[in-house]
Amino acid sequence: MKPDVEFRPSAVKKESYPDALEAQLCQLESSEQLKKFKALRAQAADHPWNPSFHFYAPDGMINDPNGLCRWRGRYHMFYQAYPPEDPRQHWGHAVSEDMVHWQDLPLAIYPDQEYAVFSGSAWVEKDRVIAMYHGRWLGNMIATSKDDLLLNWEKDPANPVIPILPGQNENGGRPYAIFDPFLWKEETGYYALSGALYGDMEQRGRCHKNRMVEHLFHSQDLKKWAYMGELSPQGFPQIPLGNDGACPYFWPLGNRYVLFNFSHATGAYATIGDYDQLTHRFTPDKTHRFNFGPVGCSSYQAPCAMPDGEGGIYFILNTKDANANLTRKGAMSLMYHMTLDSEGEMAISPVQTIESLHGSGCTKNNLRLMPFCETVMEKAGKALDIQAVFERGTARAIKLQVLRSEDGSEHTDVVIHLPTLHRPEIAYLTIDTTGASLSEEIQSRMPESAEFKLKENEKIHLRVIVDKCMVEAFVNDRIVLMQAVYPTRTDSEQVTVTALGGEARMHEMTIWDMKSIYE
Repeated sequence: MKPDVEFRPSAVKKESYPDALEAQLCQLESSEQLKKFKALRAQAADHPWNPSFHFYAPDGMINDPNGLCRWRGRYHMFYQAYPPEDPRQHWGHAVSEDMVHWQDLPLAIYPDQEYAVFSGSAWVEKDRVIAMYHGRWLGNMIATSKDDLLLNWEKDPANPVIPILPGQNENGGRPYAIFDPFLWKEETGYYALSGALYGDMEQRGRCHKNRMVEHLFHSQDLKKWAYMGELSPQGFPQIPLGNDGACPYFWPLGNRYVLFNFSHATGAYATIGDYDQLTHRFTPDKTHRFNFGPVGCSSYQAPCAMPDGEGGIYFILNTKDANANLTRKGAMSLMYHMTLDSEGEMAISPVQTIESLHGSGCTKNNLRLMPFCETVMEKAGKALDIQAVFERGTARAIKLQVLRSEDGSEHTDVVIHLPTLHRPEIAYLTIDTTGASLSEEIQSRMPESAEFKLKENEKIHLRVIVDKCMVEAFVNDRIVLMQAVYPTRTDSEQVTVTALGGEARMHEMTIWDMKSIYE
């Protein structure tokens, strides 16, 4: 149901472009938006709490990534932008040739008939890219683009193609709810998901019996859509009640399927299962969490995904800060790559092209770690890629400190808690930011901790990527954690390693400096 608000075109001046690449590049040189973005990037480059190789909005807040796709040899990422001239959601736009070096492009989709342009997805066809997104207080909308850099978007005259029905709202009502859509195509036509809670909006936040649901729709022409019921009628038993299914992405993964979604209650999920293309039903059996603490403060937010063309998935998530006083609000994670390992479990790592940012490196081999004896590594810095291999020995934990000051007053701890007799194959990865900053502006957050499988003689492969204000940690490609950090001291650059409660061996640690994508 529409509220009593003014529906009006965006106050941001819309720019239009020719279709051919060479002419587009020429005209982009005079883009007023890009001139403003470039100036803002230059002003922000030296801020100690702005990342140097994670993408963030040039002019303020960034929210959900949208419509990740590959078109005519380039990767495109759209995102929820809030231009200062009109801070309703627009689709911001960035382009990359390697999913690492992102370049700003002008805003892509502007609100006009809808109050705001909420999240959605993109489907690539031979001659066009189709965006399906949620038009605030109207329903789900279609827009298409066919030019070389996806600069010009045309909205479908039939919008909203899946309207919010009378008596409904965006997350409740029967028989279905309309919210962030995901669009794909099969031999039998187009399909779309709309994720929500199964229950009325008035109950949300008060009734924890509501369960996550992905509503399924079908169309032959993108204009007329039929409701097909729930994608997973049996529900998602591994996702607790009270979670919703916003920002769905549903792609093949190896010989199975994976459903990504964001819950406003507990954060991002990836669920693996089997999809029957005859019945169009998804049966989930494995779920991976990305958040383990509060949502919205130093946490992952919404996922966005696309296939890699070889059975795997590329995906990215936006992240939230724990400092409310920043002009920059939020940033994207690194681009991740997901595959299935030989046991059918999810394997997660940063995209290999991140190594194009490597500068000088330093390697330390075959170091015996004595209990509680801290080793300071020769290489230090605030933008680093750290890769290490450990053998557990008798230690109960191995601790890596990054962004550590020389006197130890600031430090971010990445800890591997090794298996116990009670759970001999379960270890835990923890990022503890309790001592990460001396600033009084920082919101408190408990340590982020996730379990992963570690077999009895298996070596520990730890990778920690540090980017000034962000720390991402991977272990054996089975788990990833992210935390936002805000070191205040110029000497908070050290890397140290310590075995706790017993001995361990570090077979190798290599630390690379990381270059900026904004220089």
